[in-house]
Amino acid sequence: MTKRFILHGTVACAMAFTAAVAWADPAEINPNVTEIKPGDSVEVARLPDNIYLRTQDDPDDIIWDRLPTYRTELFPAPPVHPSVKLRFDEGAERSKHLYFQVARTSERFYVRMHWKDASQDSATTVDSFRDGVAIQYALNGADTSYMMGSGPEKPVNIWYWRADDEQQVENLAAGGYGSTSSLDAQNVTGIGSYYPESVAQDSEWRVVMSRPLASEGEHEVSFDQAQVPVAFAVWQGSDNERDGNKRVTHTWIMLDTGVDDESSS
Repeated sequence: MTKRFILHGTVACAMAFTAAVAWADPAEINPNVTEIKPGDSVEVARLPDNIYLRTQDDPDDIIWDRLPTYRTELFPAPPVHPSVKLRFDEGAERSKHLYFQVARTSERFYVRMHWKDASQDSATTVDSFRDGVAIQYALNGADTSYMMGSGPEKPVNIWYWRADDEQQVENLAAGGYGSTSSLDAQNVTGIGSYYPESVAQDSEWRVVMSRPLASEGEHEVSFDQAQVPVAFAVWQGSDNERDGNKRVTHTWIMLDTGVDDESSS
């Protein structure tokens, strides 16, 4: 839960609802979801070591119903060159809500995301593009650029899931535009499922990505620190989104890992 929602009872509910009304699309207002803006902090939920998902990255395990849910708004990524703007579909000009949850055990770190998508796009062809989602972590502080890092001294670690038959997840690093590289340790796993509804606009993707808690290299995010800056990106194939044409959080959300609490207990 965010640090600003510490109060309990009627006052806290009223504050949360007021914040949601001010920030969210009225059609998506839910008093059980906390609205998160860039710069806010969220706590990583701690799962008891005797609690397990049905499968490692199950996006529909009952445990997700028991953990805090957050919502943040994604906006079109700034084009890195004016010509990129020519590829923007009209639909991609709109913002989009992403719902997310974060949790850890003593051995593994999990992120669950879901978002509305009226169509399931699972292939890239000459004139169509697949859906996808990415989680980006700043490795050396929140003054890192959220646009793929700020050079070799301020890189980012990226977990990228794409909607294809192989359910492929890539563990990547970048230190600026055009520098994205695949890491030797491909230890991030993930599963995504698409849920069609009778009203297409209510259909959605649900994706879980996870990694062992211990990092394996200098370009992998370390969860052995009090706060980790994180950002999200979504590619919606039906809006012709691909590569740098995507929707993103425009700066960092801070994950409170609970490491300080553990070390002091």
